[in-house]
Amino acid sequence: MKKKIKKIQIFRFAVQIIFFILLPGLFTLTFSELKNIYDMITKGNFNFLSSYQSLIEVIVIIPLTIVLGRFFCGWMCAFGTFNDVLHMISKNIFKINIKVDEKVDNALKYLKYVVLAAIIVISWIMGSTILKATSPWDAFAQLTSFPNITVPLTIGLFVLLLITVGAFFIERFFCRYLCPLGAVFSIVSKVSIFKINKPKKDCGKCRLCTNNCSMGLDLYKKNNVHGGDCINCFKCVETCPRKNVTPEMANEELNPAFASSVALASFVAFYGGSNVLASALGTSNVNSTAIVSTANNNNTAPSTNSSQNSNSGQNASSSSSANNSNATSTQNGNSAASSTATASQYKDGTYTGTADGFRPGLTVQVTIKGGKIADIQITQINDTPRFYQNAVNTVPQEIISAQSTNVDTVSGATYSSTGIINAVQAALDSAKA
Repeated sequence: MKKKIKKIQIFRFAVQIIFFILLPGLFTLTFSELKNIYDMITKGNFNFLSSYQSLIEVIVIIPLTIVLGRFFCGWMCAFGTFNDVLHMISKNIFKINIKVDEKVDNALKYLKYVVLAAIIVISWIMGSTILKATSPWDAFAQLTSFPNITVPLTIGLFVLLLITVGAFFIERFFCRYLCPLGAVFSIVSKVSIFKINKPKKDCGKCRLCTNNCSMGLDLYKKNNVHGGDCINCFKCVETCPRKNVTPEMANEELNPAFASSVALASFVAFYGGSNVLASALGTSNVNSTAIVSTANNNNTAPSTNSSQNSNSGQNASSSSSANNSNATSTQNGNSAASSTATASQYKDGTYTGTADGFRPGLTVQVTIKGGKIADIQITQINDTPRFYQNAVNTVPQEIISAQSTNVDTVSGATYSSTGIINAVQAALDSAKA
């Protein structure tokens, strides 16, 4: 019997590859921005308008997941795509197709909530850096710089290797059992208006949808799937020989191609609109014109002041868990962050400071006026643009607002954040009266 081509899966895979290439950091940025929101709320300094530029991903993705379900996980997440590609290779080339026992699978799915709780308690609440070098997505995002990450992310690389092996044998291994953002989505998506309807009375003993479910859901027991672990991949819809599995939105039956198109169009519209709004907000706050380098190939970063607008669509970066191994260690693993020098100690003038970001040679110019930090410009940075941009658009502003280098690193760009803070501190050391 000739195997039927599953058109929706071809379309989904094409979309996944596009997002993997263009926006590989959506997963990590969204999770790191959740931490940023937590930090701002607990410190009592959350201001939606001033924070908007650095929270675009979470502002767009979380509400869409609440309303439409986990299309992000099934269609847009780079780490999910990585898991899918590994499983496709193992299944189609090496003919490996392991099915985990249903009870074991259901029990293991609670691990992701344990991982989420551990991160919240250890890293967010306690402020410990013990998990910083263990991030598999940090290692994954920086594999192109492999020789440079072997030391700072040795544990992260090892965890990534384990996840890779797991994904090779079990479909969506990381997404099922370990993903902390997936745990968040699993909870918030339960109120979505989108569901997969599947009246089990019409199924008989057939278990094709269950056997083909990416997330290993026991669909044969359910009349519908509403959020939770379902990632809206539509494998169950295309697999059902009786056309008994149908997508529904607000109790209206939809064609799966139309449903996925609505979700994708909603994301593109809101994400694009949010970036336009962020640019407008950033432009209204700019105090001086940013000098933009036209030569990223020469490792020169945009020279920017603290209020330069953010283009989060280009901010794909790893979820920050690792500290710069070249920075002097303190309680927070960041020598600059421990400084609490007041502005009154500084002499007016422009001072240069240099430190290591992900790579050496990060240089800043700090302008002191009236004894205060008036402007910070990044004049040289050798890190990869998609890693440093979020830090460039956030950290200088935080330093000027606090009039101190005692500020947090940006979770999506820890190396560059640490480098900027240390370079600014070096400049301030030269400016001390």
